[in-house]
Amino acid sequence: MQARLAERPTSVEWQMIETGRDFAQSLDATTRTSLVPFVTRLGRESDEASIEKALRQSWADLVAEAASWVPKKWRPALLWITALPHLRLVEARRAPELVADEASKAEAVGEFEVSEAWRERLMSRLPVSDPALVRDLAPLFDRFLEGPPRPESDAAALSVHLETLFRTRAQEPVAAFAWLGLMALVMERLRGALLRAVLFPARQPVEGA
Repeated sequence: MQARLAERPTSVEWQMIETGRDFAQSLDATTRTSLVPFVTRLGRESDEASIEKALRQSWADLVAEAASWVPKKWRPALLWITALPHLRLVEARRAPELVADEASKAEAVGEFEVSEAWRERLMSRLPVSDPALVRDLAPLFDRFLEGPPRPESDAAALSVHLETLFRTRAQEPVAAFAWLGLMALVMERLRGALLRAVLFPARQPVEGA
């Protein structure tokens, strides 16, 4: 885990990814970094839907890998993190797997805060009651579950918080959650860069202009 964190893109590498004139250039820049495993399913002609699908699968693969490193009793809780970067607040009917046992409630109100369902399911998957773990990871959960996307300054502060957890509690289960949180921030930034590149490519100069 420590080695993976050390391999995260440098500021120069992020600049190359985020300033590509089009998707192909941003993708090429990504393949020259440690993030190449996240984009192996993508090609230079990939569209928005393909990018979303590929990154979701890459994230699921990463969570599954992390879960294989922890004691078996902690795996269900860690695997539950797979859905975290994709949720925020969505309609219950779009995430039935999160509210299956809340069907009557969902039907009554027509809409259900998936963030609450996700948190409740996480708690049910923890092998022991661990209020400290939930409290320490609350800033991570809030970023992906509550309200509109947060500014980059919030991401930087959260990264510092998660790195501190990872380093000071390396022998505890919270370290694996913190590591995934740090990687989720990386994936979030990569997703934003690739989607901007495919949706808003830089205009090429017109010949003879």
